[in-house]
Amino acid sequence: MSEHEVLANQKTILGHQATILENQKTLLQNQATIVKNQGTLNEILANQKTILGNQKEILAASHPKAALVGSHN
Repeated sequence: MSEHEVLANQKTILGHQATILENQKTLLQNQATIVKNQGTLNEILANQKTILGNQKEILAASHPKAALVGSHN
């Protein structure tokens, strides 16, 4: 294999390594987005829990007997 061929192969390898690094960067950015989205989903679930609690309180205040239906606390 000539020196020219070796250099051409090394150039190709470096190009592939650069592509791999870019892909790894993209993956890390995607993982960061996923973590952020999981935090947002957790906030949404907490808000839904609060809303359900508020609805239960409203129901209990407006229909005291209805609050007993399905209560397993």
